[in-house]
Amino acid sequence: MLSEIRQIMKGNILVLTVCSSLWRVSVDIVWAYIGLYVMELGGVYSTVGLVTALGNFASMLLYPLGGYIADYHGRIKIMAYMTYAYSFTFLIYVFTNSWQWVAIGMFMQSLVTFYLPAMQALMADSIPENMRGVGFSATMAIPSAFGIASPYIGGWLIDKYGMIPAVKSLYAVGFFVALIVATLRYKYLTEVRPVEGEGIKITAKGIPSLLVTAYKDIIKTVKEAPRHLMTFSVLVAASTFFVSLVTSFWIIRATEIIGLTKSQWGSLSLITGTIYVVLSFPAGKLVDKYSKKWVLGLCMIATSIPCYLYLHATTYVHVVILMILTTIPNTFINPALQSIFIDMTPPDKRGRMIAAIGGANIWITGGAWATGVLAMMSITVGSLLSGYIYSYSTSLPWIILAVSMTVIGVLIILLVKDIKYEA
Repeated sequence: MLSEIRQIMKGNILVLTVCSSLWRVSVDIVWAYIGLYVMELGGVYSTVGLVTALGNFASMLLYPLGGYIADYHGRIKIMAYMTYAYSFTFLIYVFTNSWQWVAIGMFMQSLVTFYLPAMQALMADSIPENMRGVGFSATMAIPSAFGIASPYIGGWLIDKYGMIPAVKSLYAVGFFVALIVATLRYKYLTEVRPVEGEGIKITAKGIPSLLVTAYKDIIKTVKEAPRHLMTFSVLVAASTFFVSLVTSFWIIRATEIIGLTKSQWGSLSLITGTIYVVLSFPAGKLVDKYSKKWVLGLCMIATSIPCYLYLHATTYVHVVILMILTTIPNTFINPALQSIFIDMTPPDKRGRMIAAIGGANIWITGGAWATGVLAMMSITVGSLLSGYIYSYSTSLPWIILAVSMTVIGVLIILLVKDIKYEA
């Protein structure tokens, strides 16, 4: 296992993993508490969903442009420049005091993340084809190891110094970390797949027309996508929708109904993070060795039971047990999701495919992160509805999630094909 990790962990993969590790020890400290932060600033349940939805909507707006530039102009510059822009959005959180400004900050921060298709494409191109399960596991597990204690530290700081002072200070740290990450990406990443021809010219004046071209290209890309890839992408988008119905309310239910403190919630991430790191590399090996769709489908079904039982948790110990039971199958889900999508995608269209119908990372108890417009639309709608559903019933979101994970898991086993694109 260590020899395989050493084989993968070099060049672009090493740089990307180091950058992700820096994010995990800084930004992840505060991200778990954003819903409580919004409510501390005067928001209500529906406000939490609205703020999250605005961020997801902003991510979606320029995403086609990111995929288009990635395939026709290269990956590195767009990643570095937009990470610099991303860093300055942290200052909005530092110098403002209302949930409305948090919403604006979330919108602006998400707007510049259209470089993500370029990053996903660069990572996929940099991992050997026969080691994608291990490769994706490594790039997720190693940063997770560095960030294991981050939510616990965040919870401790919030309990000790108060929600608003602690969160503002942590966002200030995030600003400087983002500047470092941007510089590392600019100086040390290298293009893997050379751009054919002269590429495209990018100017401020030409951005609107380039964006129109990118959206047209997205439509064309969707039409050209193989049927089996579209089937898989629709199922992934459905899963992100249902996960997003609950994302912001795991911690709200834990603190308001079950009675956990912020530091207790943070300690859960320490426990589950350790399990995730320990299991990630075996998970990647299993994904490479066996049928990816069976691994993915069965693990999704397995998460449904602890999701439902969360409604009956009344103590910290109950929550710990349920989080562990969710983490174990969830560790296998993401390398399978990414490997299946990359296996099905033509390398020369990878950036645009990722931007259009790319899959997602799903953490059942923590949220979903889309790598394509289709899943982003699902997350946006799910986030927007989440607060209203939780206001109607504090139990209904978990019932919906448990049923949907079972149904989607079965459909993945029945409908998805283990197909590897032949370049």
